[in-house]
Amino acid sequence: MELHIMTATACEQLANHYKSLSRESGISPERASLLMNIGKSFTGLATQLDRLAALMRDEARAG
Repeated sequence: MELHIMTATACEQLANHYKSLSRESGISPERASLLMNIGKSFTGLATQLDRLAALMRDEARAG
C-alpha cells in the first residue's frame, strides 16, 4: 500500500469541493448534510495539519 501525505492545502481544496457539492440543487437534505459534514471534517484536518507544521517548525528552531 502506498502512503500519500495529505497537506493542509489539499484538505482545504477537498473541503471546498465537498461544501460546494452540498449546495447543488436537486440533492436530498440528507446527502447535502453528509457532504457538508465531510467538508467540515476536511477543514478541521487542514487546521490540525497547519498547527502540526507550526509546532514542528518551532521545535526545530528550539533544537
